[in-house]
Amino acid sequence: MLRQLIIVAVLAASALMLADQASADQRAYGQAWGGSTSTQDWNRFYHYPYVYYPQNFWGQEYYKSADSMYYRYPPEMRIPVYNKKWHNYYPSSRRYHSGHHFILDVF
Repeated sequence: MLRQLIIVAVLAASALMLADQASADQRAYGQAWGGSTSTQDWNRFYHYPYVYYPQNFWGQEYYKSADSMYYRYPPEMRIPVYNKKWHNYYPSSRRYHSGHHFILDVF
């Protein structure tokens, strides 16, 4: 009888020890829990929802150019040449609108 009680006590103690280790939850990587986010947490920019901008993606060799500000950037990053056949609202021959409602409509 005493032997059975000792075996049951040892099994119960080992079950409690193993259950305590298994129940520890690991928080998901990169998740915010219970208001733990902060606007000062700059490390949040080093993980998945990051954005590549052209000035960050390419090295300085990509921007080597002449003294002209127009030719400073490669062709795919330059402002396109103005074409008068394209529709542009402002350089039109009709009389312009006036009044505060026009300011609100444009901007």
